[in-house]
Amino acid sequence: MFKPSTVFASAVIAATMAAVPVTTSAANAQTTTQTAMQTVTQTSVQGSAAACRSLRVTGGNVAIREFPFTNGAVLRTVPTGTTFSTCELLRGNGSNGYASKCGRTGHNWYKVRSGRTTVTGSPFGYVPATCVRVL
Repeated sequence: MFKPSTVFASAVIAATMAAVPVTTSAANAQTTTQTAMQTVTQTSVQGSAAACRSLRVTGGNVAIREFPFTNGAVLRTVPTGTTFSTCELLRGNGSNGYASKCGRTGHNWYKVRSGRTTVTGSPFGYVPATCVRVL
């Protein structure tokens, strides 16, 4: 009788071997590589162009925090009208929500360049999504 871990491992190996393309000639390998590179390039261009956006601060003096939590260290505060560029939206859950930031409750945070480096050396910080408007 086989152990369940042995059966599982052999199934994983068989699935991996089935997914690996077997090339019979150099031309076939080159075509496969070109197709894969085109797909990766198209995906990265489409993904990065659609995700980046400009943000304008709508709240009063809004704090840029080191971590996406209300008790994260404040890196700096920015006045109303400050414009940021961001490519990342952190969709939060109950653990990193905020009760009332800029008059509204929420869970989402935008990652922006803060202008100062953090203790960990990162130049980025987080602002609540309710305190900014996408341009």
